[in-house]
Amino acid sequence: MGIWGDPDRFVQTYYLRYNKNPQSTDWRDWPYFTGDAATQAADGYYRILGRVDDVINVAGHRLGTKELESAVLKVPEVAEAAVVGAPDELKGQMPVVFAALHPGAKEEGVKEKIVAAIEENIGKIARPKAIYLVPDLPKTRSGKIMRRILVAIASGRDPGDVTTLANPEIVEAIRRQG
Repeated sequence: MGIWGDPDRFVQTYYLRYNKNPQSTDWRDWPYFTGDAATQAADGYYRILGRVDDVINVAGHRLGTKELESAVLKVPEVAEAAVVGAPDELKGQMPVVFAALHPGAKEEGVKEKIVAAIEENIGKIARPKAIYLVPDLPKTRSGKIMRRILVAIASGRDPGDVTTLANPEIVEAIRRQG
């Protein structure tokens, strides 16, 4: 395994960061960095927090999408949320929120609550460029949210092939909101 034309980069990127002894030949001294953030809870279970490289660079501030999504989920009406970065001429990128509400929840005032939750939990720098209250998020058949589609919608680009989604009709419903 390696990176074409730069074999040392593979070691630097995926192994050396958490290596305590680079001279060691014991495999336990060479943990592999997967790019996923996790924490071990008091009950012994691991909680996956999200991708460490999934960040939005807003005016030089690196904001994690997982932290933004956690703030949005503090709004009682929100059942599910995804946050992606959209290009912005002044700040580089801005967060765009896609939130699906609980069945029967009223949309009235929810966008304001989302902004308030983000400002309170992250800060005013993280105020979203746009908030979409959507009936559902585009997902694979296994339930994974297709972020590339949301990034394309937030950036005003064509989302590409959506035929493999479990709910391809939702893409057009979200695009009509923009």
